[in-house]
Amino acid sequence: MVKLKFIPKTDLDYIKIYAEELGQNNKLFSDQKMLIDSQIKSSTLLFFRMFGTKNFKKNARKYLKERKLI
Repeated sequence: MVKLKFIPKTDLDYIKIYAEELGQNNKLFSDQKMLIDSQIKSSTLLFFRMFGTKNFKKNARKYLKERKLI
């Protein structure tokens, strides 16, 4: 449990508190890294399932053009 020096009022205040705690507690850093790695892996699997592995770029461009995003 973190003992706060002040009452956070904005989102930036919470980010500052988390960043300070992250610098002092290595466990938080490893948890954050594990979360980010998990998100990257999930995103990669999702996109490969959507577009395949052989013609990934071609299929992704076709998808984006159909949605008028490019």
